[in-house]
Amino acid sequence: MTAPAEPAPGTVLGGRYRLEEQVGAGGMATVWRATDLVLERAVAVKLPRRAAGGLRREAAAAAGLEHPRVTAVYDYGEAVLPDGGALPYVVMELLRGESLASRLARGPLPWREAAGIGAHLADALAAAHAAGIVHRDVKPANVFLTPGGVKVLDFGIAFTTRTSLTGPVWGTPAYAAPELATGEEPAPSADVYSLGIVLREMLGDVGPEIPTEVIEICRRCLDERPEARPDAGEVAATLGRASGVPVGKAAQPPTPATPQAAAVPPPHLTKILIDDPAPAKDRRPLLIAAAIGGLVLLAGLFALLAPDSSDKKQPAPPLAAAPSPSPTPTPSASASPSGPTGCAVAYQVTNRWPGGFQVQVQITNQGDQALTGWRLAWEFTGGQRVTQLWDGGLAQSGAQVTVTAPGYNLSLPPGGTARFGFLGQGGAGDPPQRFTLNGGDCTSG
Repeated sequence: MTAPAEPAPGTVLGGRYRLEEQVGAGGMATVWRATDLVLERAVAVKLPRRAAGGLRREAAAAAGLEHPRVTAVYDYGEAVLPDGGALPYVVMELLRGESLASRLARGPLPWREAAGIGAHLADALAAAHAAGIVHRDVKPANVFLTPGGVKVLDFGIAFTTRTSLTGPVWGTPAYAAPELATGEEPAPSADVYSLGIVLREMLGDVGPEIPTEVIEICRRCLDERPEARPDAGEVAATLGRASGVPVGKAAQPPTPATPQAAAVPPPHLTKILIDDPAPAKDRRPLLIAAAIGGLVLLAGLFALLAPDSSDKKQPAPPLAAAPSPSPTPTPSASASPSGPTGCAVAYQVTNRWPGGFQVQVQITNQGDQALTGWRLAWEFTGGQRVTQLWDGGLAQSGAQVTVTAPGYNLSLPPGGTARFGFLGQGGAGDPPQRFTLNGGDCTSG
């Protein structure tokens, strides 16, 4: 079955949701800012890049999951295409803020803030696990920091039972639990392992100011043995106690961002957004190779956090760039990009595995005017393809790639920087030879 055709801005789905502009794109789906013409409010609409015949079944099965830290899902529908086919879509709350991946690009967090975010993330996972749901893609790009608190995004590859999924699991290599490399059925303990990596990344170097209980729960999350890891509820309780953040029954739903949002009926919350991205026969080689690459990347974490017979502390390893490109729903302004200007681009390949690579990109505005709605373009020379991108909008046509500013980071002042990252396939991930920012050439290094 072929992939659904990409709709154009102005398209109205289900006679109700008018697509305004694309605000996120990944290998599995695109996310649009849209207007609900009935309730007259802004929403996010997620559309599959590939055929997603099981989307409705999975969404219905997951509709019972309700938690204030899980992104609200308002509606599901199937738009009729000109060729007679159907385009499934999911309507979600439009979040305002930034992803944890974007926040971590500026450096680690104070330990108390990191523990508080970890507590809310673990609390949401505990609710999912209690409902028999495994997220399978816990990573900084799927954690969103809003004025009302933490929101967990993208249960799009969530796993419920083997009857609803065939083949091995998917996720982001750098955050995958080691047992998943063997094709083992996903379990809550795999989410806890990924949570441990996220927590370790938020904390940065382990110092004397971090409570022992926080360090210890992080170490236990990263145990290679799934049965030795704590459950998500224990992690939430430990981190909540250390940070002073209420979790579980003591936690209150976040305050609505606007009076308009408070006036709508309570949404149904769910976990399944997009079906599996590829047939099972195509997934196993990539998964195993990618997961092994992720394990190599995490070797330093185990060296730091695992018990040591000499009882000597090891230096903290450098952190990997936060991957995940799951698309993040963000608002976007309608301003047109300003003209060319001087710029510098730092393009760093942070990880490689057979058939794939991970890249972190930093843009610096070297001009004397602010850029509003920046647009960075380059051309791959080895047949590479971007499969997932975070902290920006993506368009790729053949070798030509264009990344546009996300809605929460539209303006780039003189001397200011912006960062985004992506996963790619094909080639070796070597840096392109030429970058342009809003049409003007950039220096690169």
